[in-house]
Amino acid sequence: MNKNLKHEILAAAQSFFNEKGYQETTMRDIASALGISLGNLTYHFHKKEDLMIALLKWPDFMNQLPASTFTEFFELIEAMIDSLIVNRFFYTVDELGRATPEFYRHNVDMVNQIENHLELSLQRLSDRELLVPWLSDDERHAFTRMIMNSHLIWIKNSFYREVQDQLSYADFLDIHWHLLESHVRKEKISEYQKCRSWLSFEQD
Repeated sequence: MNKNLKHEILAAAQSFFNEKGYQETTMRDIASALGISLGNLTYHFHKKEDLMIALLKWPDFMNQLPASTFTEFFELIEAMIDSLIVNRFFYTVDELGRATPEFYRHNVDMVNQIENHLELSLQRLSDRELLVPWLSDDERHAFTRMIMNSHLIWIKNSFYREVQDQLSYADFLDIHWHLLESHVRKEKISEYQKCRSWLSFEQD
């Protein structure tokens, strides 16, 4: 397959799925936007599900070590949110996760791996005495699940509401800031405050 054409097809599909909706987008829409025949498109991607599956790759941040500083932790949070935004169509329609049995399994495994990555980051911050020790594995896991679920709720409620009804990216990151702050050791609060200037919600 022509790599440039593959990239163009996936970029066009992603744009259509996010803006028009996955169900409402047709293969003909994508082919027409690219100026190629429907037969040429289906030669490379037989059906719309194939495009969706190709778009939902393992996110790049999974190749990085779990966070061990406050700044790294918030860089991880930003990367997690950004990975939802680029394929937001998928997270607004629950049944897309069951496109095929194989994809369902892949999707569940990917979510579990991301959750584990986040939880390991929280444990590393505690091990480095940046956070107070977790009372139990269950407490740390509950905190992790709360963050993960908040991401899904935010992406479902953003972009598809009127602007005045949306919770902005900056405000959503600020919520993470306050959530983690309650677990920061008192002697590390100053260090925690310093890292805030590096976060995108503090930038113009």
